[in-house]
Amino acid sequence: MDLSSIQSVDTQNMWDLLKDFPDQWAEAIRLTDDIELTIDKKRIRTICLVGMGGSVTGAKLIQAYSYYSCPYPVTVVQHYEIPKWVNEQTLFIGCSFSGNTEETLSALTQARAKGAQVIGITSGGELMLRAAKEEFDYVKIPGGMPPRAALGYSFVPLFWIFQHLDFLDEGTDALDETHRLLTEQSELYSKSSDNEALSLATDINDTLPIIYSDAITMQPVNLRWRQQFGENAKTLAYGNTLPGMSHNEIVGWERIVHLTGRLSVLMLVDEADNERVKKRMDIVRELIEDQTASMHLLRTRGESRLARMFSLIQLADWTSFYLAMLNNIDPTPVTKIDLLKSKLAEA
Repeated sequence: MDLSSIQSVDTQNMWDLLKDFPDQWAEAIRLTDDIELTIDKKRIRTICLVGMGGSVTGAKLIQAYSYYSCPYPVTVVQHYEIPKWVNEQTLFIGCSFSGNTEETLSALTQARAKGAQVIGITSGGELMLRAAKEEFDYVKIPGGMPPRAALGYSFVPLFWIFQHLDFLDEGTDALDETHRLLTEQSELYSKSSDNEALSLATDINDTLPIIYSDAITMQPVNLRWRQQFGENAKTLAYGNTLPGMSHNEIVGWERIVHLTGRLSVLMLVDEADNERVKKRMDIVRELIEDQTASMHLLRTRGESRLARMFSLIQLADWTSFYLAMLNNIDPTPVTKIDLLKSKLAEA
C-alpha cells in the first residue's frame, strides 16, 4: 500500500488530518493557554458535560481522566434531556464542534433555565451565538474538519478547564509528553508499507472487532475504537468493559458457532488497570481465544496517564483508516449520518 494508492481512495485527505494530529495538539495547547473563566468554583458540586458524536469523545475522556482526582461527580450526557439534579451548583459544559448539535442545544437550554454555570466548547454556530448573547463562558476552537478528526481541539480545552479548577492530578507536563508521543507514533503509523496499525487492520479485516478494556481509564478509549471503526471504516464494532462483562457477557461466548472465524478481539491494556481486572482479563482471554479469528493485546505507551490514553487512541485512528483503505472506502464521508440529519430536518 503506497501513498498514491491511498490518495486515490482518501479523496478528502483524512491521511493528512491523522498525520498532522500532533500539530493540532500543539496548536490546541497554544490556543487555550490564556483561557479566562468567570466560573465561581465555590458553587460547583456537580459537573455535567453534554455532547454527541465526535464532540462527546473529549467529554468522555476528561470524565475518565479525572476519575481519581475530581472531588465532584462528573456525568456525560448524550441526549436532549438533562438529569433532574442539574441546578445552580452544577457546572454544565456543552461540547458541540459545529455549534449546531440539536441535542446539545436542547440540554443547554434546560441547564440555563435551572441556573447552572455554563461553558461552551465549539467552533461556532448557534452555541457560540448564544454564548455571546447570553454572556456565558465559551472556548472557540478551529473548525473545517470532521469532528472526529478534531479531538485535540475538543479535549485540550477541557483539560485546561479542569486544571484551572484544580480537578486534575497531572499537570501540563502530561500535555507535553503526550505531544512528543503523538509525534513519534505519527511518524511510525504514516509509513504506509510497514507499521503496527496497517498490520492490525490487515489481521482483523472482514471480521467483527470486539474491544475489551478496564471500565475506568480505558473506557473512553474503548469507545473511540468503536466510533472510528464505524465512521472511518464503515464497519460495525462492538465493545464492553471489565469487570462487568466477566459477570455476564462471557457466558455468551458459549453459543457462537455461527460466528466462528468472524470475531476479532482487541484487549486494551494499561499498566494502571486494577490488579483484579488484569487477572480477569487474562482469564477471559484464556476462555475465548480459541473461538476468535484473532486476539490482540494492545498495551498503552507513555509515562503519564494522559499519554497512555492517547497512545491507543492514535492507534485506533490509524487502524480504522487503514481498514478503510484495505476495502477501498473513503474514510471521511458519513453519508448515513448526513441522510439521518436531513430526514430529521424534514420532520
